[in-house]
Amino acid sequence: VFLSYSASRNNYAVSPIRRSIRAHTITNQTISSTQSHHRSLFAGIQLERTTYKLPNAIEHNLIDWNNIPTEEGTTKDLPIFWHVLKSGGTTIKLMYAQCYHLVEACETGELIDANQNQQEQGQQPQLPPILEGKPQEDHPSPWEWMQQQQQQQQVQVDANPDQQRRLETQQKNQLRVVLSEDGRKYVNVDTSTPEGILKASQLGFASSHLADVMFTPLLSESAELLLDANSLGRMFALFRHPVERVISIFYYLQGATWEPTYNPEYAQWTIDDYARSPYCESNWMVRSLTNKMTGPLSGDDILVAKEVLRRKCLVGLMEGMDESITRFHSFFRFGDEDALKCSREQFANKGAGTNSHSHPTLDQTSETWAILAQKNTLDIRLYEYAQELFEEQGKWLKKQKLI
Repeated sequence: VFLSYSASRNNYAVSPIRRSIRAHTITNQTISSTQSHHRSLFAGIQLERTTYKLPNAIEHNLIDWNNIPTEEGTTKDLPIFWHVLKSGGTTIKLMYAQCYHLVEACETGELIDANQNQQEQGQQPQLPPILEGKPQEDHPSPWEWMQQQQQQQQVQVDANPDQQRRLETQQKNQLRVVLSEDGRKYVNVDTSTPEGILKASQLGFASSHLADVMFTPLLSESAELLLDANSLGRMFALFRHPVERVISIFYYLQGATWEPTYNPEYAQWTIDDYARSPYCESNWMVRSLTNKMTGPLSGDDILVAKEVLRRKCLVGLMEGMDESITRFHSFFRFGDEDALKCSREQFANKGAGTNSHSHPTLDQTSETWAILAQKNTLDIRLYEYAQELFEEQGKWLKKQKLI
């Protein structure tokens, strides 16, 4: 996943995703919070009684989370992990690949596919490093490797027009499952960018049923283009306090030289400089869920984002990683007890994350924290709501004997 940090004033969010093609216009379906489904599950968590909208694709192509999976039916439900950057998603991604041996759709498969095509053409392939739960000292993490490989691939394309033609030919290939050096399995697509999602759609990703789980930060685009009435999605996600997440993003950017939007000035900045700058991220979660990456946000937008989580998302928390992993395991029935044991031992500790990095902490009483909190007010409200949902969903799952 590439992080893109373009200027953002008071009414503009900084999206952590390259949005190089125009976002698809999504029609909306009006719903009312007084409808019967509001009374069906969370009597203790009531949204304001008003009318608001859900994106049509999210409404129709994502199953309500408490619709328990069954073995019957004609649809092939696909678990979709909404990857909120710097919230433990990279850890979950590696966990399902290594402990559960699932076929994943993310960004890795397209890179492996390109390397295997290079190998077939007699070029030296560059495969991801072998990992055992944590990055080895002599190798970059999978995240860093993916960034470096995409940057190198673009340099090769710029220097060699024939390489561009070969890559265009590769894009016409059919979908398939590819293997990393250590046996991890991926579909040869990239679901982290608009371009990759569009390409996967054109190749028939929805009807292929090759993936066991998909990872994407672009929920609206994925729901619209990669799902349909016969291939519905089940959303789940990990959440982290927005201010802590933004702080982590800043310190990551200070050393992310492989990013195409890398700004060397960040290396000289303090977190206070970043917080006061127009580049600081602002309410990315709410903007992403409402498909409003620019322009002002309103009170209705936070209601839409809350409703998406309340109805569609199985919620996990980064500060409750062990419990979250256990819930995901029990709900989706991904693997056996050995897989769960592997996950809890190697990945439940958030400090063992494959994309984690040490950085200074910020005093929550400081002026800088207050500035970051003000710029992410709606995301904080959504995060606090996710915490409430985590508690309510836990009670419901226990009642249903799912955990």
